[in-house]
Amino acid sequence: MKTVMTVVSGAALLAGSYFPLAALAKQQQVDERIEVPSSVTVNVNNMRGEVTLIGGEGNYAEVKGKLDEYATGFTFELNGNTLNIVVEMPERGNFRGDEATDLTVRLPASAQLDINGVSSDFEVKGFERSVRVNTVSGDIEAENLAGTAQLTTVSGDIEAEGLSGEVTMKTVSGDIEDVDNSAERVHYTSTSGDIEVASSARDVRLETVSGDVEARLQQLDRLQMKAVSGDLIARLALAKDGKIEANSVSGGVLLHFADAVHAKLNAEVSGGGSIINNLSDVKAEEPRWGAGARLQTSFGDGSGRIDVSTMSGDIQLDKK
Repeated sequence: MKTVMTVVSGAALLAGSYFPLAALAKQQQVDERIEVPSSVTVNVNNMRGEVTLIGGEGNYAEVKGKLDEYATGFTFELNGNTLNIVVEMPERGNFRGDEATDLTVRLPASAQLDINGVSSDFEVKGFERSVRVNTVSGDIEAENLAGTAQLTTVSGDIEAEGLSGEVTMKTVSGDIEDVDNSAERVHYTSTSGDIEVASSARDVRLETVSGDVEARLQQLDRLQMKAVSGDLIARLALAKDGKIEANSVSGGVLLHFADAVHAKLNAEVSGGGSIINNLSDVKAEEPRWGAGARLQTSFGDGSGRIDVSTMSGDIQLDKK
């Protein structure tokens, strides 16, 4: 089944008839609904504006809202098991008008999503299978996603809540906030933004260049944290045989442990900074001349491993 709206040379082609655009609203209205397979794969492409996608009951796809004022067409087409939703725009143009796309799409919760945009914000919630969102200068909001989630934006923020599948989030100049996460494995990357996470994942990776990282975690097997000019803060419990790697160049590292720690520790500050060990009475070694500090010790049965380093920041190990 196929629904297509096309705007050509100042006229809107609707139901096989032409209407002067001056006689219509500046933005074209969309209100379409079709039956789709429960396992439908959905491809969404939108250049500007906002698109909200909601998963729910029923084997149908519904789209309502307004198209971009510069839109040349709209495709809402089912080919076999694939549904294409495309707001078609001119290949070239100065799209400075304020009236951008604003659509709400309702789909089966079991749909699989592949979403792409340029200056487009996306909100996605209530899906059970994999979701991939990629936008350039837009924000991404995600809620209650049970499948694999890959969320990427260049100059936007990412906010998420209630994700339980494997999670990957990446932004260049935006912040990442992910709360109530129950995934097994998560990976967050930001270049010049902050990362704030609350997760029960057992495998966690957080990376930023000039932002800070704050993670509220539960018992985990592996934690990797990296920053260049940001601070790294994690509250966690380390499983036996678990491993932590935390590295910052000009920022500090704070690890706050909720339970007893069983691990070998290797902590090093190579420049101006100190090591504060509140897990035991063992003190860091400091050179008689010059800066820096080093601490090598073992906690509990030493089954796990903790490697922490910074150049000009402090390292602090705390316990509950």
